[in-house]
Amino acid sequence: MLGDYFDRRIVMVGSDLAAAGCFVAISQVRSLPSLVALAAVAGIAEAPFSPASGALLTMLVPAERRGWANGTLAMGSSGGMLIGAAFGGVLVASFGASTAFLLNAFSFVVSAVLASSIRGRFVAEGRHDPEHRGALKGVAFLFGQRTLRLATSSAALLALGLGMANVAEFPLFVHIGAGRIGFGIAVAAWGSGQITGGRLASRIADAHLERRALISGGALLTAGIGLSGAIPIFAAVALLFVIGGVGNALLNIAIVQMVQRWSPAQVQGRTLAAVEGIINSAIGISLLVGGLVLAPLGARGIYLLAGGLGAIAVVISLRIPRQPSTVRPEPQVVDARDPAHGKRFDSFGRAPTPVPV
Repeated sequence: MLGDYFDRRIVMVGSDLAAAGCFVAISQVRSLPSLVALAAVAGIAEAPFSPASGALLTMLVPAERRGWANGTLAMGSSGGMLIGAAFGGVLVASFGASTAFLLNAFSFVVSAVLASSIRGRFVAEGRHDPEHRGALKGVAFLFGQRTLRLATSSAALLALGLGMANVAEFPLFVHIGAGRIGFGIAVAAWGSGQITGGRLASRIADAHLERRALISGGALLTAGIGLSGAIPIFAAVALLFVIGGVGNALLNIAIVQMVQRWSPAQVQGRTLAAVEGIINSAIGISLLVGGLVLAPLGARGIYLLAGGLGAIAVVISLRIPRQPSTVRPEPQVVDARDPAHGKRFDSFGRAPTPVPV
């Protein structure tokens, strides 16, 4: 709700600073219950950032350039996580976990400074109108729009399988004789695939390509996960993890762009949050289920099950209309003036002159 009711840039900055404070606190605690509680608070603090930033992007970038923008953001995120995971291991081993948490807090402060450097005021007009109010307005819009409903259902089912695979990931590499080193290589392979997928997603320029990216991303992710359980050879599994990472990036970017395209400016943050909430819920359930079925099914069995769920998800995604039946909402003017030049942008990113991101 915050990203729809207030200036989206300010919401991003506030979310970053609140998360930074949480991680400073985490670095100081020595009690497990306190650590778990602070981790939950940190998750709450981080939550507003993603929907607000996704909705703000539509104010900055024309529709035909959003594939490039979302793909570039995904490449940066995946690259940062890949480097951070490697650097974090060295940092924890050398200086301890508290130092790693403090550096993580510092990264949120840097993010807040970068977000605050975006000039303008990014709020949607009409956001307080009765028809646009309500915490569940994004959920209602999501389930009322067939394209978004099917896309989210497909992504949630894939997340259900992927979460179970995450539980079985290290046991899988132990089973095939690759151990910790193989596990580390696989994580790097998945990250490199996500970077590649972000690059490929930069070519998504219209609704047809968004649909294709969602379907092909789901298919690649399904193939990468399912075949990893069927082929117990480390070299093959490492390659399949690259393929899965590519698919994961394409899928994520496609569904974000679908929401950016089809949801009104006034509820876009809540619609993005609804998609994230559903997918995160699916992951939470799958982590629990994965832990329960790991012993009876084994690591390879869980990967095969995840592949089966992915295949069903791809079938669901094929039902997404080639020509969406819902008419795209009329542009809603937003108050996004550049204080230096007085430019004004509408909700679909058009401006008198190109706006760099």
